[in-house]
Amino acid sequence: MIPATVACLLLLVAGCGRSPEPPAQTNHAPPVASPSQASTNPLIAPVAAPPLQAAPVPTPATSPGSAPPGPAVRFEDFVGSETCALCHQDQYDQWRISTHAHAGGAPGKARIIARFDGQPLRFKDGVVVPTRDEDGGNLFAVNMQGLPPFDVPVTAAVGGGHMQGGGTQTFFERFPDGTVRFLPFDFHRDADAWFVQLARDGTWAPVDESISLRTDLANWPPRRVLGSLMEFSNCQNCHGSQIMAAYNVEARSFETRYQTLAINCESCHGPGRRHVEIVGKPGWEREADLGVQALDTVTKDASLQVCFQCHASKDVLTETPYLPGLRLEDHFSLKLPILPYNPFLVDGRVKSFGYQLNHLFSDCYINGSMTCVDCHDPHSQRYRDVFRRPLEGKLADGQCIGCHASKGEDPQRHTHHLPGTPGSGCVDCHMPFLQHQGVGDLLAFTRSDHTIPIPRPGFDASIGIENACQKCHADEGLAWQERWTREWYGEIKPRHPMIARLIQAEKEADPKAAAALLLEPETTHRMAQLTGLAEFTRRFLCDPAVPVDPTAATPLMALARHPDLDVRGLALAALHVRFDDQPKVRDFLSTARATMGPDETALRRRWSIAADYIGDMLRSNGDLPGAIRAFEKAVELVPDNVVTLSQLALAHLTAGDKEAALRDLQRAIQARPWQAQLHFQAAQVHLRMDQLAEAKRALEEGLKYAPDDQRARMMLDQLNGTK
Repeated sequence: MIPATVACLLLLVAGCGRSPEPPAQTNHAPPVASPSQASTNPLIAPVAAPPLQAAPVPTPATSPGSAPPGPAVRFEDFVGSETCALCHQDQYDQWRISTHAHAGGAPGKARIIARFDGQPLRFKDGVVVPTRDEDGGNLFAVNMQGLPPFDVPVTAAVGGGHMQGGGTQTFFERFPDGTVRFLPFDFHRDADAWFVQLARDGTWAPVDESISLRTDLANWPPRRVLGSLMEFSNCQNCHGSQIMAAYNVEARSFETRYQTLAINCESCHGPGRRHVEIVGKPGWEREADLGVQALDTVTKDASLQVCFQCHASKDVLTETPYLPGLRLEDHFSLKLPILPYNPFLVDGRVKSFGYQLNHLFSDCYINGSMTCVDCHDPHSQRYRDVFRRPLEGKLADGQCIGCHASKGEDPQRHTHHLPGTPGSGCVDCHMPFLQHQGVGDLLAFTRSDHTIPIPRPGFDASIGIENACQKCHADEGLAWQERWTREWYGEIKPRHPMIARLIQAEKEADPKAAAALLLEPETTHRMAQLTGLAEFTRRFLCDPAVPVDPTAATPLMALARHPDLDVRGLALAALHVRFDDQPKVRDFLSTARATMGPDETALRRRWSIAADYIGDMLRSNGDLPGAIRAFEKAVELVPDNVVTLSQLALAHLTAGDKEAALRDLQRAIQARPWQAQLHFQAAQVHLRMDQLAEAKRALEEGLKYAPDDQRARMMLDQLNGTK
């Protein structure tokens, strides 16, 4: 039998590590801390494996050797903004005073707005003191009940409280395992308060004595890392420039490199080394290729993807690090997050916590040409109109009347508000600042609504949105707001037909009728199209109580021919997992796999991750055979997808098939022998099978790659003490 103390260890969550060295802010990689630099902190460990459980947001990956299509880009190809300034001084000067240029860095380079003043933050089971060391460095002094005191030094800061509507600053530390990890003590500028994210629902709360350090914090011990490492909850590549995080097999450590934690020129323009070499030679003016692409010449969607590198919720598709200049779609899916945890309401407004991806729900994008840089100057981050004329600020009407000129001839006739009063500006009504509901309502985090909607007081209230009218006229009530809206504007402009279908499907009781509304192969609204497909998958393919309608295969096959890779990948996964008992579907899938074309790698990854998500939902709904089938389909597409193999192992283990679970983990270990947590998970399965010698060997093997993992070491010590 498994000793009780060891069984308890199986339930522990991932730990963390420390490094006393700040990240270097140079064009070279910061040094990787060695295990010998680890603190004696009794709580946290440099690398720790999670128990055998489903990752909340699985990010299947393919082999690092399967290079994505597109140009080869190396970290060494980036030269830094100061090099750009040698020729582009005007653009550099504009950028240098922007919030992008001041987005983060090591303390001393980044402006620290948080109060490291020695005032204690009191939790239920401990005290954390933001303070400074004898050299002036920022740190958190932690005193938790039952543990000796320890210090957590700050090696990087991100954010400067810049954002209107709720600006924050957060902090990171470089750990001995080579990762740079988020510290869960954030500072809110407007509230002048420290806050934390709660594990139970992800909401934000000011620190108080009702909150437990041990059980209530979402990221304590620290486990969220910079970069797109699949082993961890991660910040992806957003909070810095040219972030690369990968495991170095020879060094048996992670490596985290970046140019800067600010957002530099090459984050948008791509690597500059080749450009510098070309223009440094005589006669460069006659060259057709100058080594960088002029972003003024790219398409609408290509322009948006430059910004969506950071300003979008994304799914990681590959552990191959992403660098600007590579094709974003080969590394991230922008739309697949809608499937497991849709961040948007039915019309695209932010339901939980989101970025500006809901721009893709805007009529100005769908039926127009609107990109981010039509309103935002990419260098200074000030505001401008579509003709590049500078505006006074984000509330200036010029952003809208540059296209909607007639509304500027007699603004009061349209707004029905006196000039200069609230409600008289375009942004007041069409881009109101809305609180992101996922962070709760204790701290302000409002962002301008990028769906650019028409105020519909009654409907907005029905989906939980504080509409623009209500911001000034809440005391008048919805009926009053609705009456004046209709009296002024008459019949409101109809919604996009696909949005109307989504709204109708929410109310439709008949499953077949609802499914027909959700699946629409022919529409110009790709975000709504994917939303409908995702909702169909959740409601009608992942609920064992709802019989699968075989006729749905026909619209799914039409969607599986879609030019959008995310729509196509999800449709293929739905067919593969739930409809391949139909001969016509099997033939269709066989043809689809043989004719993927140049997008094969990107599409295969999406197809696999969507099948993984379907498996996770089936398992959550109690359909273990269906979940196992879905995970097997995902692995069929990407055989070395270790996240899905781990998911499959958990499903087999839950179903009581320990031998199959062990085989799944052994396949994963064969694909990624250096991933320590796979060995630790295998040890847990061996323990369930009372195979103590095999469990020891698995722990010892994992500790070769994560020698400072205290929890695995404790488990091994317990086993070595067992007779």
